[in-house]
Amino acid sequence: MHRRRLWLALASAGVVATVLTATFLLLPSNKAGTVEAAKITTAPPTTAPPTTPPPTTSPSSSVPPTPSPAAPVTLTEDEQAKLAAAVKASVLAASPRTTLDFVVYDRETGEDLASINGDAPLYTASVVKLLIAIDAYRDSGWITPDADTVKDLTTMLSGSNDGIASAYWVDDGGTAIIKRMVSLIGLDHTIAPTDPGEWGMTKMSANDVIAVYQFIDEQMPDDASATIMNALAAAKNPADDGFPQYFGIPDAFTGTQWGVKQGWMELKTSLVLNTTGVVGSDSRYVIALLTQQPVTVGWTKGRAAVTAGMTAAAAALKNVLSPS
Repeated sequence: MHRRRLWLALASAGVVATVLTATFLLLPSNKAGTVEAAKITTAPPTTAPPTTPPPTTSPSSSVPPTPSPAAPVTLTEDEQAKLAAAVKASVLAASPRTTLDFVVYDRETGEDLASINGDAPLYTASVVKLLIAIDAYRDSGWITPDADTVKDLTTMLSGSNDGIASAYWVDDGGTAIIKRMVSLIGLDHTIAPTDPGEWGMTKMSANDVIAVYQFIDEQMPDDASATIMNALAAAKNPADDGFPQYFGIPDAFTGTQWGVKQGWMELKTSLVLNTTGVVGSDSRYVIALLTQQPVTVGWTKGRAAVTAGMTAAAAALKNVLSPS
C-alpha cells in the first residue's frame, strides 16, 4: 500500500475544531486565482547493453538473501474486542445516552482494529472542512494553488476558521461540494445538509471519515496532501474562535505523533463533539470518534467523555504504538 507519511509533527501542536451554531456565516470569498504548475519528470538515459556478460559470483562470495520483513505487531482478536468495548463504556460512563460511532483503522495491516456503528451517519460539524479543502485542490486541477490560497486552506484547518470555510462553501457550490466528494472518494454514508447554508450539518459515518484520511494520504498529490496534513498536525489551541480543542485524541495520545481534525456544535437537544485524525509513528492508525451527546451534559463534561474514550483507546494501543 502506497503511503507518504511526510507530514506529522510530535503531539505538541493544537487540535483543529470549530464552534458551529444553527446558522453559519456566509462571507464573500477573497480567494486569489491559481498559479499553473507542472510536475516534470526526466527519463533516465538509455544505457547500451554490455558486450560481455557480468562476472559470475562464486558460491563462497554470494550475498545471502534479504530476510523477509517481520509482520507488524498488532492486536489479537480478543484485544480488538476489548478495545471497542472499553471505548464505548468509557464514553457512556462519562456521558450517558450518548450516540457514538467509532473506528480504528490500522494502515500497516489494512484492517479495522475496532468498529462501533461504523456506517451510521452523524453530524460532522467542522470535520466537513476536510472535504472543503480537498474540493479546493480538485478545483485547482490538483496543482499547488497560489500562496494566498494555501494560506487560507491552512488557516481554515489549523485554526478551524469558519469565515474561510463559508467563503469556499459559497464560491464552490455549497452542497455540490459534498456530492463531488462522495463521487470522488467513494463515500457510502455521507449526506449533504438539507439547509444548503449549514455546512456543519453534513453527516458522515466513521468509516467514511477514515476513507477521507486514506484519500488524502494515498490519492492526492504530494504537495496537496502535505499542506492538509501539516495543518492538522500544527492545529491551534484554542481555535480561532477561542474554543478549547485539546479533547479526544490530543489529550489522550500524549507523547505520540498525531494530526487531527475536530468538530463541535450545539443543536437544540444535543451537543456534537467529534475527534478524528491519525496517530502513532508513521501515522499508522486512523481514528474517528463521532458523538452526539445530550445538551444537558455541557461542553466540559462532553469533551471529557470524548477524551475518556480516546484514553481507553490509547491504553489498548500502547504496546503496538511503542512495542518493546
